[in-house]
Amino acid sequence: MMNAISYRKSVAWGKALGSLVFVLVCLFLLYVAFFTDATLIHTFFCITSAIIGIPFFGGYLVVCLPRALKSNTQLLTYDQQAISDGKQTVAWVDIANISYSGPSIQKWLLPQFPQLIFHLKNRETWTVNTYYLLTDTEIQSVMKLLRGLISRNSKEIK
Repeated sequence: MMNAISYRKSVAWGKALGSLVFVLVCLFLLYVAFFTDATLIHTFFCITSAIIGIPFFGGYLVVCLPRALKSNTQLLTYDQQAISDGKQTVAWVDIANISYSGPSIQKWLLPQFPQLIFHLKNRETWTVNTYYLLTDTEIQSVMKLLRGLISRNSKEIK
């Protein structure tokens, strides 16, 4: 029987709509900068804010909106033998441990999305993005659940 770790559509919609509001505010700032009689310093700050805000919040919008529209809200599926993100499947016996990498900002102010990092026994890693679709409380429960599953299912059956 397959179990799943899923996100709530309400979280995806909330983050998508929140990002949309900020992108629209940035577009309004560009409008103010170019089509009103603003001072030079006011124009500079409007343009700078928009240049920073559009890629930053636009990235969240591009990631969250498709997931809000999807009917399948599963991030991971698993059973007693393996875990899968829909693209890659890894057996529990191949996983040494798991860690979590929180959000950060990459070069050019693009967001680095939070991700679950599975450390495999062959010293490789398998990362699964959570795209901010899990709350902090949900991430803590998911990490506790996955650590328990790794501990329970990682013993090789002889």
